[in-house]
Amino acid sequence: MVAESFLYPFRDGSDRSALAALLGCGLGTAIAGQLAVALYPATPWLVPALVAPLPLVAWAGYCRHVVASTVADRDAPLPSFGDARARLRDGVVLLAVTVAYLAVPAGMLLVTVQGATRIDPATITMETGTVVLLGSTLTMFVALAVGYVYPAVVARRLDREDAPLFHPGGLLYVIRNPSYLVAWAAAMVVAFVGFGVSGQLFGGRGVPGLLAGLVAVYASVVAARLVGIGYVRSR
Repeated sequence: MVAESFLYPFRDGSDRSALAALLGCGLGTAIAGQLAVALYPATPWLVPALVAPLPLVAWAGYCRHVVASTVADRDAPLPSFGDARARLRDGVVLLAVTVAYLAVPAGMLLVTVQGATRIDPATITMETGTVVLLGSTLTMFVALAVGYVYPAVVARRLDREDAPLFHPGGLLYVIRNPSYLVAWAAAMVVAFVGFGVSGQLFGGRGVPGLLAGLVAVYASVVAARLVGIGYVRSR
């Protein structure tokens, strides 16, 4: 399952022009962002600053498209990028689901970090340290639990449009399956690698930035495939 996902972009029938489109999205964001920085603080900087996120939204939309394609047919090759407006719509939907689902753990993490940074180390007592430790541990477990269920929620809503957003109990048959656990773990590792090198794409120039973009594109497609195939093999 994992090895197959790494070979997924090279499967017969795959539209590898979609990878070029994703790289173009990354380069578009990088160019618009650098232009905005160069123009700041002049008023025109707002134009490229507002344009810069749009290619990333389309990129996210294509990742959702890959999950949808896998859920519909696990043997389907890499889909084409398709209409840019459709990918933008997909990206907006994915971002809306992401914000709705991850808002609570993100808020808990923010409160925990702010609370910990405001404590004077010289005044920490056993009780204070225990509270901070328990709060941090609870936040970590909540974030991990939500992060574990979230990809399954995205895949299920692509599988069933009427699936509720906040009802993880209906996904127990998926999230308890070892196949989903393995796919989720692999997807997280691949996604973190892609996210880690993306800084070089958006902030760098020349060959290193281009190579980082290729790695980020490949990682995003493989991670999306892992989410979809993990759900399909567990449903």
